[in-house]
Amino acid sequence: MAPHKYLVFCAAIACCTVAAQAQGTFQNLGFESATLVPISGTSPSPVQFGPAFPGWTGSVGGVQLSGALYNSEFLDSSGISIVDQGWANPLAGPSGTIEGNYTAILQAGLASGPGGTLQPADTALSQTGLVPLGTQSLRFKAYPALGQSGSFSVSIDGQPLSLAALSSGTNYTLFGADIGALAGQTAQLTFTLFADRPHVVNEYLYLDSIQFSAVAIPEPRVLGLPTLGALLLSWRLWRKRR
Repeated sequence: MAPHKYLVFCAAIACCTVAAQAQGTFQNLGFESATLVPISGTSPSPVQFGPAFPGWTGSVGGVQLSGALYNSEFLDSSGISIVDQGWANPLAGPSGTIEGNYTAILQAGLASGPGGTLQPADTALSQTGLVPLGTQSLRFKAYPALGQSGSFSVSIDGQPLSLAALSSGTNYTLFGADIGALAGQTAQLTFTLFADRPHVVNEYLYLDSIQFSAVAIPEPRVLGLPTLGALLLSWRLWRKRR
């Protein structure tokens, strides 16, 4: 092999190695690996959960999901959807995707409880993997379409993370949390959207672009009141335009 071709080959291998290490053994953190397989007898929604969310497990009220909606939302119940760039939203939050070809939507409302009665049920999306060495923070883009509580949490091995709003775009807020102490460890990452109790309306959380970063989260004093104020103002302006 010619020297210059050998160098190019080595560089390509190095880049692939860095990319693989960037997310440890976690996969499909941007939901771009979706394969939409309609559940038998339906077209095009719902779809099988596993192919739509490779690497992830979804649950409602602690019960694992076998299906997800495609380019559709639950009206008054709990579940998870996957939407693409052709998504035109009639209910809550933005249309299209936050980033890339696909975005996940967690929805928390009512689900069948003991005895078949409908009860408020939280919705969770989880994955277990190795947190990459050198990780300082977890970052993700999300849009909480607020109902009554508008509350969600991100946890690792059941321990809630302290989230900071880092910046905002037209249809998302970039959130981050320090997880440097977990670098190199196997852990379960869980996003949970909480249902209203008592139930009034559905809660919605658009979620995308999850990543492990080697950059630490700025101290609160660095973010400052102007940044937090701008995030709140942008959200209020978006709500007024709806």
